[in-house]
Amino acid sequence: MFKKLLYLLGLMGLVLPLTVQSATYYVSSSSGNDANEGTSETNSWQTLNKLSEVEVIFEDNSTILFKRGDVFRGTISLKRKPQNLTFGAYGSGDNPVIAGSVQITGWTPTKHKALGRNVYEADVSVFIQKDEKGVENTIEQLFVNGKLMTIARYPNVDSPADKNWLQVGAGAGKDAFTDPELAAYSKPDGYWKGATLRIRDYSWTYKVREIKNYSRKNGKLTVTNLGDQLPEWGYFLDGKLEELDHPGEWYYDAKAKKVYLYPPTSADPNTDLIEGSSYQVGLSISNKKDHAVAENLTFRHATQTGVQILASSHVTLRNCHFDHNVTGITIWDSPDVLIQNNTFDHQFKVAILLLASKGFDVKDSVIEKNQITNTAMYPAYGVRYDGIYNGMGIIAFGKAYTMRQNTIEDTGHIGIYLKAEGHHLVENNVIRKSLLLLNDGGAIAISSDGNIIRGNILLDSVGNVDESNGCGHLNKTPCPHHHAYGMGIGADNTFKNNVIEGNTIANNQHQGIRLNSFINTKVRNNLIYNNKNQIVFEDINGNKQSRNNVVENNIIYSLHPDQYGVKQSNNTRHGTFKNNVYCNPYSEAFVVRDAKIYSFGHWQKAFSSLDKNSKWCGLHFEEYTVSQIGENLFANSTFEVDDSNWSGATFNKSTGKWDTAISVDTTQAKMDGGSLKVVFKNQIALVSSQKVDFVENQWYRLTFSVIGKGFGGIKLRINKVESGNTTTLHERYFAYDQTRKDYNWFFQSPITTDSGKLIFHTEEHDAKTYWLDNVALEPVQATKNDATQKSQLFINETDQTKTIDLKGATYQDLNGKKVTGNLRLEPFSSQILIYISGGGGTTPQPSPILEPIVVKANATNGQIVNGVLYHLNSNGDIDFYVDDKWQSNSLDELGKGMPPGGFSAEITGLLYAIQGNTSLPAGSFVVTDSSGKVYWWKDGSGWQVDNSKSVDALFSLYVNPTEEALYSLDGNNLMPFDLPGSGGELISDPIPLPLSDIAFPSNEQVKIISRDNEGQFYYFVTESNEVHVLDMQASKWYKQ
Repeated sequence: MFKKLLYLLGLMGLVLPLTVQSATYYVSSSSGNDANEGTSETNSWQTLNKLSEVEVIFEDNSTILFKRGDVFRGTISLKRKPQNLTFGAYGSGDNPVIAGSVQITGWTPTKHKALGRNVYEADVSVFIQKDEKGVENTIEQLFVNGKLMTIARYPNVDSPADKNWLQVGAGAGKDAFTDPELAAYSKPDGYWKGATLRIRDYSWTYKVREIKNYSRKNGKLTVTNLGDQLPEWGYFLDGKLEELDHPGEWYYDAKAKKVYLYPPTSADPNTDLIEGSSYQVGLSISNKKDHAVAENLTFRHATQTGVQILASSHVTLRNCHFDHNVTGITIWDSPDVLIQNNTFDHQFKVAILLLASKGFDVKDSVIEKNQITNTAMYPAYGVRYDGIYNGMGIIAFGKAYTMRQNTIEDTGHIGIYLKAEGHHLVENNVIRKSLLLLNDGGAIAISSDGNIIRGNILLDSVGNVDESNGCGHLNKTPCPHHHAYGMGIGADNTFKNNVIEGNTIANNQHQGIRLNSFINTKVRNNLIYNNKNQIVFEDINGNKQSRNNVVENNIIYSLHPDQYGVKQSNNTRHGTFKNNVYCNPYSEAFVVRDAKIYSFGHWQKAFSSLDKNSKWCGLHFEEYTVSQIGENLFANSTFEVDDSNWSGATFNKSTGKWDTAISVDTTQAKMDGGSLKVVFKNQIALVSSQKVDFVENQWYRLTFSVIGKGFGGIKLRINKVESGNTTTLHERYFAYDQTRKDYNWFFQSPITTDSGKLIFHTEEHDAKTYWLDNVALEPVQATKNDATQKSQLFINETDQTKTIDLKGATYQDLNGKKVTGNLRLEPFSSQILIYISGGGGTTPQPSPILEPIVVKANATNGQIVNGVLYHLNSNGDIDFYVDDKWQSNSLDELGKGMPPGGFSAEITGLLYAIQGNTSLPAGSFVVTDSSGKVYWWKDGSGWQVDNSKSVDALFSLYVNPTEEALYSLDGNNLMPFDLPGSGGELISDPIPLPLSDIAFPSNEQVKIISRDNEGQFYYFVTESNEVHVLDMQASKWYKQ
């Protein structure tokens, strides 16, 4: 009778919920059953669905444990509002995985007429459901054996992490642009309608939008909510079934509810683990589920967020791992939250998102000791279908969150972004390599009032300006492009009452600290080292003037002649500077104020009230070591007789004309006999040398002596002056005062010209008389001394006091005190020591003067010629990066054409014989592909093709000025390479040489090897596009 009653109640929907008592419950996907009671390891439940069934209501203080090594697909979202819940793990092995993906099986070769025979399909209709609003879920990303696949796209890449950008040709009004390269792809009108545009629409944002229409005539894309688009910004197109033509690509057909996949390898996909992300949230702790704990779990593949904590207090999330979620953790209106000791890897958009309503008190909410890596490192993948995003480690909205002792590395945009009501505490975090994909920001960025940024270590921010970096403001080409704006601490404008103290800010490509129209900011006790500029105060907002800031007790240390200690825009009194230590061992240039450059002494004399009790370190080190010096190019260097071959003029305001500014003076006792006296009374003076010849890529040393009647500075320019047109090739600032200074400047000519000139430029704020002597210009061979080894920065990135063994070397600190033995550093602190001697390997080693090569993201071959790396595509196009953009040539344009039948597979080796020998004449062209074919071009003989070898890379070994020998790469072994029909082996010893035998400093697979023209430097490019350079003369490795 009782059973019958239950049955009837069930039909009426009146079965009472099952109240689960406070206890520990177990879930195992591998051995459980949802019909079990779940109260023991041997009687466990099986699925996440069981936890959210309406008849299961957990009581307060319950514990839910998931079996280690198991994967649970779906979302954990409990009914009611239990308190003090704990989610954790039991058993041994890897963390339990809460996966937002479904496992897709049943793959069969597709019969779709638009697709090739290598593509498979699978029905996923069983996974597709509608929510309460009637919206279907989708398959948003696809993973094969844990690796992210590429949404079917044009142009192709091997991985979503790779870059292969199209570029906007020109804006075409609101929501449209044209691209001739896209037009050349020859797809019909309307072809791209419904596909997705993924574009870097400006320096710091990606935009993802649906394409409304396409016109083939001029490659015009009309795009929903795109806005006005400037030229040359990088984009690609995906979400188009017909573009599924490359290994690793996939497509979801929402209408047919099918997934199509071109497997990344030739293996049957039914033998692989293939997962499609579909669930929005991994764990939801919401609606007053207070005092919950989640620990020792992995959250993966969520299409919105791995864990969300909404309107719940005292929640703890610790020792969990997050990977490949759109956002790792989202918190909203939840006080007293603790996020501790978690790891995050490859979140698509944000690792930790902190939100709160205006005025909400987050109380003691702390985010600490988390490891965050590779955030937003898939270009334009942070939004699946529609939206705008940047990509950040931690974003803090709300008010007064605490973020401390987190490590954040390899971030697409900003490391920590302080927004909304501010008053956040950011303390003892280590943040390195921010802004790897986007530009303009910092390891920490300030966009709010009242924050405390204390004791952080902020290193190596980049500011991406690759081929996706388009026009800064002109809707036409050529146009100016943004420079790299990778900062230690960057900021939006007009914020107040921030404190920046005790931080180490080093090796960032742009500013160490940049503050725009900030008020009442304290910048104190920081060590700021080797950034493009160390501290920058700007006043360019126009509404609120920068004022009442204090900069005190900082060490401000530059390592390059073009790095300035302080830059101040306009003539605003930004605040007070005091008790700072300034240093640049390679230049006396110290500060720029209102576009005028000052040495430290000049600055203190001109603005004595702005920087009290600060000091200059007085160190000077040579920037280069010279190994060979050529003949002086100047006919008159010493001015013993006259000023022949020199000219000088100063602008006369009263007459509006240029007056003579130079004369020979033999009375300046501090010079060597005669010298060139320069006198100017008004705005500027220009002193010009004779014309000289420059040779492209040749290095030169300019030396000169200077003394003035007071403080001043020379803006020295290397110009090309031709037919009334002047082009500045190089520019550098040199200070003068009433002591003699002997300068040298090393530079490399970017061009060959017979119209080179030196221009010594002084301005109105400089002392109006100075003398020049011993002006010489000589071609040289030189090596650049490693400034970071002479002025060494020691850092303790831990929360424990650290003792560093100086390994027998002798140093001195910035007070001149000798330091030997050990260096003791407090937690999250740093110190600069000047290397003196000893210590074996600690001796500063010169690094070669090398311009970096630019590698195309998906390149599989390459050859360096005159400092440029060329890549050959299987269609005969040759790609190379010159003048800050990618360009193309072709074999046809080089007069070689394609081999008979073309190239049959992906090209893995490319060699252009620069010197040559009897078997391999200079100008020979050798190509290998992945099918094992060798293609060999000789002038007069055309192409020869052979099926004899399959190699990973091809390069030549410099033997002597008239001979080079061929080598290939087989795996990670260097092998002698014998050309088919060459008449014998070029290398007599066939024994393979492992890369480890030449101390190759990476474990990655090498894909490209090439050498420079002279055979001294060999470039090894790995699969991740790291470039390692071997100096054959010095037997040393350097990393580009």
